[in-house]
Amino acid sequence: MKLLYSTLKVALICALLAESALARTAEPTADKIQTPSQFLGFEVGADRKLADYHQIVSYFKYLASKSPRIQVENMGPTTLNNDFILAAISTKENLQNKAKYQEIAHKLADPRGRSQQEIDGLVRDGKVILLVTCNIHSTEIGSSQMAMEWAHALVTAEDSETLRRLSNVIVLLVPSLNPDGQIMVTEWYRKYVGTKYEGGRMPWLYHAYVGHDDNRDWYMLTQKETRAMTHAAYHEWFPQIWLDEHQMGSVGPRLFVPPYADPIANSVSALMWRGVNVIGSTMAWRLEQSHKPGVVYGYVYDQYWPGATEGTPQFKNIFGLLTEAASARIATPITLSATELSGGGKGLIDYMKTANFPNPWAGGTWRLRDIMDYERIASDAILETASYHREDFLRGTEAMAMEQIGDGKPDEFWLIHRDQRDPMTAAKLAHLLDEHGAEVMVSANGKDFLIPTAQPYGRFVGELLGRQRYPKVRVAMGQPPLRPYDVTAWTLPLLMGVDLTKEMLPPEETKGARRISDSDWPQGRVEGGSPVYALSPQTNSSTHLLNAALKAKDSVSITKEGFTANGVRYAPGTILIQPSSNLQQLAAKYHVVIRGLDAKPNVATALVKEVRVGLYKPWSASMDEGWTRWLLEQYEFNLKNIDNKTMKAGNLQAAYDAIILPDMEKNVIVEGKPKPQDGSPAEYFEELPPEYTGGIGKEGVKALKDFVEAGGTLITLASSGELPIEEFNLPVRNVLGRVRPEEFSSPGSLLRINLDPHNPLAYGMPEEAAAFVNEPIAYQTSIPGADIERSVVAWYPTDSEDILLSGWINGADRLARHAAAVTLTYGKGKIALLGFRVQNRAQTEGTFKLLFNAIQWAGTEQ
Repeated sequence: MKLLYSTLKVALICALLAESALARTAEPTADKIQTPSQFLGFEVGADRKLADYHQIVSYFKYLASKSPRIQVENMGPTTLNNDFILAAISTKENLQNKAKYQEIAHKLADPRGRSQQEIDGLVRDGKVILLVTCNIHSTEIGSSQMAMEWAHALVTAEDSETLRRLSNVIVLLVPSLNPDGQIMVTEWYRKYVGTKYEGGRMPWLYHAYVGHDDNRDWYMLTQKETRAMTHAAYHEWFPQIWLDEHQMGSVGPRLFVPPYADPIANSVSALMWRGVNVIGSTMAWRLEQSHKPGVVYGYVYDQYWPGATEGTPQFKNIFGLLTEAASARIATPITLSATELSGGGKGLIDYMKTANFPNPWAGGTWRLRDIMDYERIASDAILETASYHREDFLRGTEAMAMEQIGDGKPDEFWLIHRDQRDPMTAAKLAHLLDEHGAEVMVSANGKDFLIPTAQPYGRFVGELLGRQRYPKVRVAMGQPPLRPYDVTAWTLPLLMGVDLTKEMLPPEETKGARRISDSDWPQGRVEGGSPVYALSPQTNSSTHLLNAALKAKDSVSITKEGFTANGVRYAPGTILIQPSSNLQQLAAKYHVVIRGLDAKPNVATALVKEVRVGLYKPWSASMDEGWTRWLLEQYEFNLKNIDNKTMKAGNLQAAYDAIILPDMEKNVIVEGKPKPQDGSPAEYFEELPPEYTGGIGKEGVKALKDFVEAGGTLITLASSGELPIEEFNLPVRNVLGRVRPEEFSSPGSLLRINLDPHNPLAYGMPEEAAAFVNEPIAYQTSIPGADIERSVVAWYPTDSEDILLSGWINGADRLARHAAAVTLTYGKGKIALLGFRVQNRAQTEGTFKLLFNAIQWAGTEQ
């Protein structure tokens, strides 16, 4: 008994000493640092009050000037040149030694060649690095406000528990993953407070280009924000845990926390799901203890796809978590009766008490402050769990990395041959994997990119380079498979049109290989001198150079047939350029080879002029419009947006040679709102301010028709083809226009199409490609009158078994032998119906040419 008493006494003294030591890190004290509300001069989280991103940045910088527990880093300018901050929050000592802890995290993320003793030492000395990202979707604004309050609480806390947590964890807090959009939404909201449009939607995207799809860019890394965050995560900090805070609809549960719904990714470690579930359960536990009803798990949000903020890290051995809070109307409260609450979606069909939803919210008023409170409790819970299980999470990261390494084989590699149809796009794929933090090598002879399968991101690499087969998970016998949350295929070689192989290579073949570097791009050059130069149309970069040459007023034409010169076979659509002083510069800039010919080839050619492109931009904030605009800007097309007013005014041929309608249904284009489906009653559609309402109307439809008849080219993407088919009386119909989802479904799958490389829209393309298909569109042409000519550019195989390349499809037989892309002449003009998203999310490099060529077609003399 005396021994027990003595032991307890010593333990108590040690605890008091530890608490005293932790307390000494608590300076400066809370009363010396203003709260966000004090600093900003209004109550943060109050009804109808919002801090914009500039104010948030100012507050974080203020905290950093007052406390040694926080450091603010700028990850680089955003798309609209705003700061993009990350705040590191921990004890003063941890932040003073952050380079040490970053290095430990890096070594645990890649434990190859380390002894167990070294691993044990790294785990003993390391800190959990917890990355919390907020507000990637700008209307989901609560977390950007909560971030200020949480940061203040952490840097001013004097209690021993918070100090203990911070001694074990370095929090990386990103108050907004989309600063530009946060500013847009706040400004729009403030403008209309007190009007009937208060809390309503904006008529434009809340990211300059991609809107809500900024959370669909995490494996392709096209946008500045995703690239900057990826660099910070996988090249600088190497976090073990990543929480991404979102909001969802208003009429269901109040907060989603993990565990996730099915399906989950097969290539992600089981340890990942166990760790995520521990954290999510702690969140739910603390929320219930705080009397916060309406928390659900296993609901809607699956983790099969690697394209979201929290999803990609899971494939890279980082415990990735998502929370989704019910939304208010930005900062305006909403009131819901019990009859308005509903379930729906997998995991909660009916709004009722269930095992994963044991305490339903009864209804009432829901505020921005509620969102912030729920998110704050969840954030504190993940910090608590990370601190108590510090060693588990550090060891977990190392263990999952070793799993991935063990899945590979020491002499097994993915090979991307640099000399292929499109060398630049092949190099893009290799550099993309390197940007993700994967190990990418260049062979000693410089001819191949080598990606070892036995590496910490081996499964991640395999996930992106291999083919997908969607798992058919059912909730009960006889029920259909659960639908995916987003897409079912992301096979990058198919998306990008890149050839690669997976091979076993003996050590002598990989000897001398080195890590990829920034200089490992195709070397552009001009070969020979002549009266004319030839550029292959097979590379996407040829479009880049073509546009630059046209802007420079160079004389350019294209061949309508293939030809052979100096032993080189050139495809139809080869670009012929007259000698100019800028050729060498252009070839180097765009990484292409331009070859001199002894004479102009004896084949039919057509002069090409620069095309004035008009891209329709509705007030419905079309993400497809934004992605298309971004892509065409990257390739330096002469591009302008067309709004409803301009379309209605007519005389479009005076300003445009080609007009593009992004993927949207006809009713949205014409009337500005969706059409009820299958005769169902119209749903409530919230109106915008008068200057942003409606579509192009009948006047705009007539103007488009007049434009084509006068010689313009109309290009439609996916569902927008419905407009000219119906309004222009074209000899084309969509044979899937009335099918039910149970009869046909291709939820973002990659399907085989055949192409006619002699058709101007398919110039430079192979005879077979992968089409990204997520809508029921398949064209059947018919014999037209004498005034219309039609041509099938791309079509689906005859055998339905040959259609699916990656993903999942139901009803493939309905596509067989039908057209995927069609061209028509109409009056003096042309129409290109592209029946799938050839440019989807700027990922489908393998079919970009269909859009680029359609534009070029508008500038080609007949």
